[in-house]
Amino acid sequence: MKKLYSLTIIVCLVFLGITAFDNKQDSPVSEIKLKHQQRLQIFIQELEVLSQYMNDNSASDENIQIRFLEVRRAFKAWEYLGEHLDPMMTKDKVNGAPLPKIERNSFGMNILQPRGMQVLDELIFADNIQENRDEIQLHLYMLIETMKEVATVAYPIYDRTVLEAARMELVRLFTLGLTGFDVPGSGNSVMDAITVMQTMREDLLLYQPLFTQTDATTASMFYINLNDCISYLEGHNDFDSLDRLHVLKNYINPLFAGLLSLHQQTGIEMIHEVTQEYLLPPYNHLSDNLFANDFLDPYKYIRLPKEINSPQMVELGKMLFFDPVLSSNNKRACASCHDPEKAFTDGMPKSAALSFEGTVDRNAPTLINCVYNERFFHDMRSEALEDQIEHVLVNRKEFDTDMLKIIDKLKQSDEYVTMFNECFSKMDGEKLNGHTISFAVSAYVSSLRGFNSEFDKYVRGEQAHIDDAVSRGFNLFMGKAACGTCHFAPVFNGTVPPKYEESESEVLGVAENPYVKNQVVDPDLGRGVARLKEQSDFNKYAFKTPTVRNAALTAPYMHNGAYKTLEDVMDFYNKGGGEGFGIHLDNQTLPFDSLSLNKQEINDIVAFMKSLTDTTGMTSVPARLPLFNDVVLNNRKVGGEY
Repeated sequence: MKKLYSLTIIVCLVFLGITAFDNKQDSPVSEIKLKHQQRLQIFIQELEVLSQYMNDNSASDENIQIRFLEVRRAFKAWEYLGEHLDPMMTKDKVNGAPLPKIERNSFGMNILQPRGMQVLDELIFADNIQENRDEIQLHLYMLIETMKEVATVAYPIYDRTVLEAARMELVRLFTLGLTGFDVPGSGNSVMDAITVMQTMREDLLLYQPLFTQTDATTASMFYINLNDCISYLEGHNDFDSLDRLHVLKNYINPLFAGLLSLHQQTGIEMIHEVTQEYLLPPYNHLSDNLFANDFLDPYKYIRLPKEINSPQMVELGKMLFFDPVLSSNNKRACASCHDPEKAFTDGMPKSAALSFEGTVDRNAPTLINCVYNERFFHDMRSEALEDQIEHVLVNRKEFDTDMLKIIDKLKQSDEYVTMFNECFSKMDGEKLNGHTISFAVSAYVSSLRGFNSEFDKYVRGEQAHIDDAVSRGFNLFMGKAACGTCHFAPVFNGTVPPKYEESESEVLGVAENPYVKNQVVDPDLGRGVARLKEQSDFNKYAFKTPTVRNAALTAPYMHNGAYKTLEDVMDFYNKGGGEGFGIHLDNQTLPFDSLSLNKQEINDIVAFMKSLTDTTGMTSVPARLPLFNDVVLNNRKVGGEY
């Protein structure tokens, strides 16, 4: 019996071993790993060849630029898998923006100087390559050493890795690549995109037998779309004239959805099945459209746990939002400066201060889709939506009170106490406290999400037609006008794709008064004086990049509300920001160059921004507020008196 038992075990083990071996052979992963290593080596070799060119004083500027484009081709062939495997390293050392930044999670002010491909792209396509030779060589040396280090790391690559990297690359390619985000000098973005798509096709073709066996119809359509996308880009490789809306609707979104469907049907594991929830990025890998309502997970940006949120908590937060009892004089509410009818702004350059004693310091931004940010306030001083309320409470110009006083005041209302007890019944301890007040307001504000504009519906195929001006405007926004290099799709704010984990700020050189002949910079230093660890020269006059969604409802514009119309804003950008109006800032991050947009093009971009209007289901106001044991308080006005 023991012999039979032992023999059975041996047979099973042999069978399992053969099965595992066969599966390993059937999986394309081994071949893709080899291809990826080869692409990395080619990238290193191309960098070394360029470095040799830089040592040759007889090499012309044109030849150096041609060699660099070969480097770009090698980099883009490595990118889709390489950046997915180590995104932070890629951002910091390989392809980060050519601007200094403060190291993440450092206790002090550790400034990271820009390095990598974008810096090289800018230097090599500048007017003075010969003057930049030493700097170019330094950056080449650092990049070569970085990539050699990468070559020594055994990154784990599975079928899941390849498929998820390919889908994320579709997001990266459309939101960053085709906008020209990482080619500040060469403008080589369309050719880069062709290389990326060709590389992904080469790898994904290895899955064709499995995909066809799983779902022949979807597989066939997927590979047709993949080939058609490459062919279209090859035939329309001019940056300014590329129809990006056509690419999005006919290729990117169908490929994004098709690959998800095939991945799910094959039974290959997915990231959420092998990763703890809190480690997942805001980008929703189960979404099937870049403009879907669920493309980004709002709970990745707030501290409020998803499991305790509820419609009742949203309603409680709404009551608090419209209740002037939160202010010291019981006359001002959050809604005083954030009116639902104006997309939660107030139409003023700067809102009136408490008791009408002057104004607050900055323009009231829209709250719709504000949850999709990693940092909050114009100066980015707050790291969580839940922290905002305390800033407002203690600000003498806004609510002029504090959390302890508000807690004591709310406890005087039996209705509020009951609502807090019901909403936070699963939490230990006192149910009405600073955390629960912040959670409730956060629940309401984070519910103000809108991806159901005319443009969204068209992109998702829910609407058959869109005005030609909107189509032209989108293509300009994402292309020639370079708006999409700072206002990233689909939220069109400063939260950076493809993972949407970090919010950016920009130094634009905004005027104090743009309607005078001799303009001067607005004196507000913004991020440069907001947080102690960020008070660096390059952050002076920097402000968070806001969304342009609902811009039709949120005039006036900029952090100081100085620009009255969208046309005025476009004129500012068209002339190179502050520099174009005589405002000279050494740290302006907006390119100084004129965009050379004509009046029709500006009107088209404005038409596109107006097509992003969506306040669906967000404008209702409470019929009444909770009662207090105080006759005077019970007469307070919903939304405040001003």
